Amino acid sequence: MKHFLLFLLFILFISCSQEKKKEEFNFPITKIKINPVDDQKAYIEDIADSIYYVSLKAEKDFSIKHISNFFVTDSLIIIADRSQSTVFLFDKEGKPKIKINHLGDQPGDYANLTNIIYDEYQHRIELLDLSLNKIFRYDLNGKSAGILDIVGSRYFGLTFAKTKDMYVSEILNNNKNLRRLRLYKERDGMLTYHSQELFFPPLIKELDLGFSHQFDNYKDTVYYYPLLDNKIYTVNIDEVKPVFQIEVPSKNQIGFEINSAKPAKDHFDYWKKMESAEVMYDNNSLFVTDNWVSFRYNFKSKADPRNAFFSKKTGKTLQFTELCSKKDPMLHSRNKISGKLGDYFVTIVPFKNEAIPQSKPATDNHIVFKLMYFRLKENQQLRNYESE
Repeated sequence: MKHFLLFLLFILFISCSQEKKKEEFNFPITKIKINPVDDQKAYIEDIADSIYYVSLKAEKDFSIKHISNFFVTDSLIIIADRSQSTVFLFDKEGKPKIKINHLGDQPGDYANLTNIIYDEYQHRIELLDLSLNKIFRYDLNGKSAGILDIVGSRYFGLTFAKTKDMYVSEILNNNKNLRRLRLYKERDGMLTYHSQELFFPPLIKELDLGFSHQFDNYKDTVYYYPLLDNKIYTVNIDEVKPVFQIEVPSKNQIGFEINSAKPAKDHFDYWKKMESAEVMYDNNSLFVTDNWVSFRYNFKSKADPRNAFFSKKTGKTLQFTELCSKKDPMLHSRNKISGKLGDYFVTIVPFKNEAIPQSKPATDNHIVFKLMYFRLKENQQLRNYESE
């Protein structure tokens, strides 16, 4: 009898512990219905009512090898190339303008480009260097606009975002508390810890999983779409709440098996589990506009991602795996959405006229990037997915 009572107490303790990790939200949530099996192609002429292109010109000592971060303003195109620890600024026509490369060991220099954001209210670029535990600020002329010291930077993640009154960073690797986000306040040239929010499943605890644009800024609010979650959240200094919920057929829902799984041994182990689970994973490229919520995710194969666009007006969703053109049969793009400008989304498309010199090593070649800006039609035929 004694052992039976001890067993009951143990079960009750476990149940209470698990209950503490359940996050209950009592907010109105907009449902976004998705069917991951849908793998249709889309023709740009059918889905967009306005399209234009910008080619990024390459010059000597001003050539991008890899786009790590991407932001667009009314007058600038801002690109970080982590492989060169450099931020490139182009004018809106794609002509080279300014290069920020203060890599060094002198006062005011950074040692590593971890990530960047564009502060649209202060009109400046903020560069995170985790190796120095600092955020370097630059104006749009490439001049230093100050440096922030990160207090408690051991728990600052690889990606971050900000509003007027707070900073937020995502941290997963070796986070014993299994919390996704850490929020910071700025004061006297320092970022100081404020709070931590949102649990994540142990499966990804040991992995440095970072994907582009899981944070997005819209009207001084940070939006966040976490990995292995079915909700998109708004993040403020005193509140993190879900505003959109992704609904999928029951067989494609993230269930107990994934949420309770042991930490993956490595990235390959994680991806193997995801491909066999038939769930949405590795979601990224979140963009929120007046009329749309856009994001990208993988389903089954990593080589076959989907781009999804939810209409706030109609409540329906556009989804495709490949973007094609009726006018240009050469256009077959599976690229992600890289940025937004007002009502326009921006994606990188293949540049058929790109000239690659054969006489130079590949590392010296000037890679030409071509950007497509497109505005989605408001009254097009969209899918109204129903969850099964």
